[in-house]
Amino acid sequence: MSDLVFSWKCDLNNNSESQKFSILNSSFGDGYEQNTSVGINNRKGTWNYQRTAKKSEIDAIANFFDQHKGADSFLWSNYDGDQVRVKADSSYSKVKQGADVWIISTTFTQVFYP
Repeated sequence: MSDLVFSWKCDLNNNSESQKFSILNSSFGDGYEQNTSVGINNRKGTWNYQRTAKKSEIDAIANFFDQHKGADSFLWSNYDGDQVRVKADSSYSKVKQGADVWIISTTFTQVFYP
């Protein structure tokens, strides 16, 4: 867990947010189904992150991801400006657009610590 803040903005396009609830489900033979939420923080968010910039900035972002190794969390302000603790996916991609312009993308997953 890191208290470092990921401060690079994302592109305005090609970004999305998803929320998933952790539940336990029991289905019975007569069609009856019982559901219950798991834990206090049973909602977990994921955000697609994409940034288009010059290679030097993209390399700095990739270096940040490399330092966290896909496992260590950090702080990030999501699309709504809310600060959340996330970890980057275990992979990211860099795509050259031409000249000195590149795109980097990954997925951020919300994590919770007591």
